[in-house]
Amino acid sequence: MNARHPEVVWLDLPANYTYLHLLSDCIADLLKLVEGDADAEGLLYSIQLAAHEVCTNIVGHAYGDVNDGRIGIKIALEFTPPRLIIELKDAGRPFEEEKYTAPNLDEVRVHGYGLFLTHSLMDEVTYTPTPGHNRWYLVKNLFAEGI
Repeated sequence: MNARHPEVVWLDLPANYTYLHLLSDCIADLLKLVEGDADAEGLLYSIQLAAHEVCTNIVGHAYGDVNDGRIGIKIALEFTPPRLIIELKDAGRPFEEEKYTAPNLDEVRVHGYGLFLTHSLMDEVTYTPTPGHNRWYLVKNLFAEGI
């Protein structure tokens, strides 16, 4: 049996909304290597949206008014089992996870859905703050054939 090594893409982006399309492009290019998903477009959109939501929170909340922040990103497409893993690291303010409450979907709000969406769209979402760094770990299992 010939095991296929993961495809890995590393990005080091300025913490600026302008560059988030690069993350989306990399996710799309990696998912092109996966065959057999009946709803490839929906899968792609879900993963891109979840990654964008986390990055948007990093830019807007972790860095806020800091203009020289960076987001380190590792995107790995694993083949056995087939899954996409996105790791996002920043050096901004930590997310206060203990203060987070999921939105009430019966009430209309303008903001506050990002983390809820991310958890809904991905199979695993982990946040780990360490002194001076924050790490988000997102996993989407890919049920595909022909990999």
